[in-house]
Amino acid sequence: MSQLSLEDVLDREQIEIRIDDFGYTGEGFVRLADGWLSVPGALPGERVRVVPEHPEHLQGRRVFARLIDVLDPSDARRPPLCDRDDICRGCQLRHMSIAEELHFKQRTVSEVVEKFADVPPEDQPEVEVVTPRPIHRGDAHRIRSRLTYDPSADDDDSRLGLVSPVRSAPISMGTCPALTEPARRLVQYVESSLAEQFDDGPENKTREALSRLETVDVASPVFGRGLIKLSLSPDASEGPADVVSQHPPIERWLADLAERVPEDVGIAVSDGSTVSHVSGPDRISLPIAGARMSVSHRDWFPATIAPTEEVYETTLEWLEVDRRDTYLDVGCGVGTLSMLIGEEVDRVVGVDRNPNTIESAELNAVRHDLEHVEFRPSDWEKALRTLAMEGASFDIATINPMREPLGERALTYLKRLDVQRLVYLGPSPESAAKDLNALLQGGWCLDRLAAGNVHPSSYHTMLMARLSRTA
Repeated sequence: MSQLSLEDVLDREQIEIRIDDFGYTGEGFVRLADGWLSVPGALPGERVRVVPEHPEHLQGRRVFARLIDVLDPSDARRPPLCDRDDICRGCQLRHMSIAEELHFKQRTVSEVVEKFADVPPEDQPEVEVVTPRPIHRGDAHRIRSRLTYDPSADDDDSRLGLVSPVRSAPISMGTCPALTEPARRLVQYVESSLAEQFDDGPENKTREALSRLETVDVASPVFGRGLIKLSLSPDASEGPADVVSQHPPIERWLADLAERVPEDVGIAVSDGSTVSHVSGPDRISLPIAGARMSVSHRDWFPATIAPTEEVYETTLEWLEVDRRDTYLDVGCGVGTLSMLIGEEVDRVVGVDRNPNTIESAELNAVRHDLEHVEFRPSDWEKALRTLAMEGASFDIATINPMREPLGERALTYLKRLDVQRLVYLGPSPESAAKDLNALLQGGWCLDRLAAGNVHPSSYHTMLMARLSRTA
């Protein structure tokens, strides 16, 4: 702990200081006399030179600083092998060894389970690591990316890319090493097409017409196939299809983009509530875990393949699936786990809050000839209550509610559904740990814990937990 105060830090142009620990998002963390200092890119134990960032209005007791020199490096430090690492920060952990990255993610899981599930470390199962083997640096792992559009960027800067806390203009993702080559290629198509629209001279109306463009989502699991979705700010008076037809510059841009991309790349426009197909296929086939899952512009699907396959493989191992089991898939998405486990058991029910995703899941069940796999669009609590009222029962279940907890009331129905073995998959460890607390209070036993390394080189981790019923 440093004896410096917040005022001391903000009064200096530069500071030499030793990093105490990791912060929540993998940044270096220093305990001050009356607050905290966060230093992205610094590792615990390192002595560093930093430049404090001066907020206009200090909120809370935390300030940030920019790392300018590592005076005493940690043994866990490594070259980030990315020439934009100091300005991008999209991969927050590129500067540390693989062993240190995995340790950070294990510790993240243990800490949130202690804080939000009220299970002290000594009472927790050992936190395992679920990651592709052999473990590698994790470069070129993401098949999709969301790009932010900034029409105010200078002509010499990128208008489309990743928003960075240390740079005003977006960071281009066209050469990002975290993206697979097919995904990078798709980003380059969008960037080059957009740049050309701004080269038409002073009479160009594209900048004004594109002022409603907010983000561009790209996804490409294999060369020549993919999806591009353009998200526009909503307007109650017109839908996305009307935006295209009523704004010729946007229509011209989409036509140019469609000419550039391979014919198996689908383009769509969204205004937040609806998605309108523009050109190319409306769906692509996502090869994952030995299955070929049909996904559309309206679906959520994994951003990585190999790391997600490891999560699925571990889930099946933990569930100890038996042919006589019945399986409940809460947060089924497009139905990947339902398909995999549906090959092993005679009854599967998947539920999800996104009706569009349920349509994809049903299509996938038909394509895999799994007539005994059923899907239902519904709120979590309503879905479980309805199944309980129908007298349904399940031996095994998985829960993956994405970013929000399922909630105690919904989880209570698992007892009435007679679920005996459960694997929880939590992309938000804090939310997952809150649900774990409710489950433990409701008579479940925490058997195994793991940190799922679904996004290598970033601080994001998946909390994985296996529970069994004891009461």
